Amino acid sequence: MLPRLLATCLAALVFAPGALALSCPNVPLDERLSEVDVAFVGRVTAERPSTLGAGRVYEFLVDQNVKGPVGREVDVDATTRLVDARNKPLVHDEALGVMGDLDGARIVTQSCLLTDPGALLAASDEPKGNAIRLVIGILILAAVLAYSIRRLRKRGQGGVARSSLRR
Repeated sequence: MLPRLLATCLAALVFAPGALALSCPNVPLDERLSEVDVAFVGRVTAERPSTLGAGRVYEFLVDQNVKGPVGREVDVDATTRLVDARNKPLVHDEALGVMGDLDGARIVTQSCLLTDPGALLAASDEPKGNAIRLVIGILILAAVLAYSIRRLRKRGQGGVARSSLRR
């Protein structure tokens, strides 16, 4: 009986840290970003109990809006206390990527919708300069085709298209 109890206690100690860790679905950041209504990079300035029941309200100072209607300062509701990936409470005045959904005029989030601010900004940025690259490529193609057609027409009129290369 004692060995079985000892083995159970040992197993509980070994598996307990994993049970305490934050368990979030493994969804790519761009997919999560497309599914939420609001996203921003900001800093927690204050935190208080919610007046709507259980949960907390976090006051954020927004550094950069990524998606949705977000002002310079926003209140974000959470049904439970928000923690980081290591299950530690949020540090005030530290940049954080926040995603959430709109519930009327309120922004609601959860710990699994918090992320690294750099990763959130990288996922939201669209590649810039693709249009200009396309235009430059088309112009180069048009110049090469015009030059080739000119040389073919010269050759077809009996003129010899001369090359600078010796044979």
